[in-house]
Amino acid sequence: MHAQDEGKPEPKKPGFVRQYFKALRFYFITGLLVWVPLIVTLWVAWWLFKAVGLGLERLIQRGYELMHSFGQRVPQLEFLTGLTYVQGFGFLIAVALFLTTGFLTRSLVTRRLINAAERILDRIPLISTIYRAVQQIRDVFISREGAVFQKVVLVEYPRSGVWVIGFLMSKEQGNVQSALGAEHWSVFVPSIPNPTTGFLMFFRPDQIRLPDISVEEGMKIVISGGTYLPGTESAMLAKSRAERMHSEAN
Repeated sequence: MHAQDEGKPEPKKPGFVRQYFKALRFYFITGLLVWVPLIVTLWVAWWLFKAVGLGLERLIQRGYELMHSFGQRVPQLEFLTGLTYVQGFGFLIAVALFLTTGFLTRSLVTRRLINAAERILDRIPLISTIYRAVQQIRDVFISREGAVFQKVVLVEYPRSGVWVIGFLMSKEQGNVQSALGAEHWSVFVPSIPNPTTGFLMFFRPDQIRLPDISVEEGMKIVISGGTYLPGTESAMLAKSRAERMHSEAN
């Protein structure tokens, strides 16, 4: 021990209460990272079921009510009042509609009909803008099999010397890159702790760093606000526990 170190007091070890709350925070965040993907998945599934399945259910039920009103007003259509609506019928029709559309889309005649309908929609103001936007989003998911985020990146934002986590969206060069006069990659910089909002930015390849981090780990960093850091002891412990739980479940 050096002479100058003899008079220095030894670093104070953290107390039991501080260690307890630190461990409690770690376990809370670890549990949160396990539940967040499940909650989001169930929420999206329920939204699709409510918007598509129940929406079509209400539409068909409304159709039955209109047929009954026609039957009551027009004697020749009185037989329509005898039709009864069965709860759940609309959802079954939605499933059958999607399956039938999937099968028919593979045929050449149906594809031509769909293309003709799309050309008609493309000529309607406002409707064409919305339809093209939805089409582009659909094509992105289909062409990349849902892998919208390709890689985790580090970029300097909002100023030089300050680095943030982003996700590489595309390396493709289009009109935006032509206007900039150089190769630029599109990067999505998410907000914290809500990664569904953020900023779409364009960086030159030499302005982007590619850390050895998976997309899943990058999302964990964003959601946890930097508490979860890949490569640290706590992250490796959480990963080993997740792998053990996965192996036990299988």
